[in-house]
Parts: sequence; structure tokens; C-alpha cells
Amino acid sequence: MRPSEAMPETGSSDEYPFLGFVGSYTHGIDAKGRMIIPASFRDPLGARFAVAPTPDFQAIALYPLSGWMERRDELMALVRINARAQRLLDQFSKYSYVDCEADNQGRLLLPQKIRAWRLGDAREVDVNGAVNHIRIMPAADSREQDLRFDEEFADPLAMIAAMQQGKEF
Repeated sequence: MRPSEAMPETGSSDEYPFLGFVGSYTHGIDAKGRMIIPASFRDPLGARFAVAPTPDFQAIALYPLSGWMERRDELMALVRINARAQRLLDQFSKYSYVDCEADNQGRLLLPQKIRAWRLGDAREVDVNGAVNHIRIMPAADSREQDLRFDEEFADPLAMIAAMQQGKEF
């Protein structure tokens, strides 16, 4: 099932709408550059999908093909507004690999070029849901990101309340 296809709500764990890619998993990358796609992500990702940069260009993303096309189209629209956005579109295109698939064990061979660019020599990665895509980054970077989050958002409820009141936080 693709993320855009909603299943009827009946209360059964097998029949519910796609809730987005959520959850976090740590996996290894083998010597050939393969990693396991978490089982809960496989069906909504689809049999064929895209490997590309995340929206912030800081990690690797797995997108359902429809999600990859949406991201591409957003960048193309930005180019029409500001020619400087062409660099974003070029970088996104350079590191995009469409028509990817996992093997029968749910392993994905990450394209070498994007793997070297965003993972370096990391052998352990965090595979995180990011609602409309899957984010892959070195596990050490993910832990560091969690620490920065805790520092930056020491009181998230106060921040949310301030935002809801239109105040700057």
C-alpha cells in the first residue's frame, strides 16, 4: 500500500489509514553497503521507491515515488521564484536514485555516492520515520542531534504554548 492510499478505519490493527513513517531503529550497514529497511516501513514505502537527500540535505531519505516527485516539484517551483534555488534542485537531482527496491530480506543497497556523501564510513545508522519520508543518518550523529534537541527545547510545552499565543519563543 502506498502512503497516499488510506485503508478503512475499522479498529483492526491490519486495517487503518497510513499514519506516516514514525519510529526509530538502529541498523548496521554491511561491507557491501546494504542496510535493512525496518519491516514497519516496507509496505508504505512501496516495492519501488527513491533514495535522495532529506529536505535539509543533511541525511539520506527514502521516499515513496510520489513523495520524491512532490519534493522535486517543490524545488522546481522554487527555481521559478528564485534562480538561486537551481543549486538546490541540482544537488537534489545529483543524489537522487529512483526505482530502487529492497531484496527479499528487506535490505537496500545504498548507492555508493550518496552513502559516501552523507554517511561516510559509518557502519551503524539510525533509520527514523520523518512522517512523509524515512531519514537515514549515522547513529552517532543521531545521538548528537538528540542531545542538541534536549538543550534547545528544554521546555517544549512552554514553547508550544507561546507559539499558540502568537508569541516568539
